Amino acid sequence: MTNKIYLILCGGLTLIWVLGLLFVPPFADLVEQLMLLLLSTQAR
Repeated sequence: MTNKIYLILCGGLTLIWVLGLLFVPPFADLVEQLMLLLLSTQAR
């Protein structure tokens, strides 16, 4: 995989992730719950 293709892939995935967090409330809630679960298990 060339660097150009890799950068396009990473940029596309980042764009999809950000748009999903902004415009799909159930997706944003799921991500928030998973982050809180991860942080609470790591804090023990």
